[in-house]
Amino acid sequence: MPQPVDPADFASHRLTCETPLRLTHDCSIWQGATRPIAFGDYRMSLAAGGGGRTILMSRVREAPDHNGLAFGADMIGRSSKQRAIRAIELISGALEGRGIHLQRVHPVQRGRRVDAYYLQFSDNAYEYLKQFTVLESGHWPSSQARGH
Repeated sequence: MPQPVDPADFASHRLTCETPLRLTHDCSIWQGATRPIAFGDYRMSLAAGGGGRTILMSRVREAPDHNGLAFGADMIGRSSKQRAIRAIELISGALEGRGIHLQRVHPVQRGRRVDAYYLQFSDNAYEYLKQFTVLESGHWPSSQARGH
């Protein structure tokens, strides 16, 4: 029988790929969530465990808009918490249409700041989300990142 998780366990100084929840896919002891995805207007990093039912979502930011629309009025002034909540809403909505329901959201805090979120779903959400994987510039060889 699983032990109940103490909310204090969700502090980022305690976060590993093994605790407070075990993440077996795309998790690094150095970086945390390592799968970069683009979903809607957002980019983020994901890791997963529990058969894809538990997802760690971190580093949520607006996706670059190469058509010059990234600085629209709705994007200016949006806090990191607002971005993350909106991204969670978009992901949850897309998965609802596939019969996968968001059951729980656990913020991962460092002091007063939220660094990431654990999302727990009724079924394997990760299999669906993996299709939105993108190659981020940080993963390119240095000559490609400079445009050579």
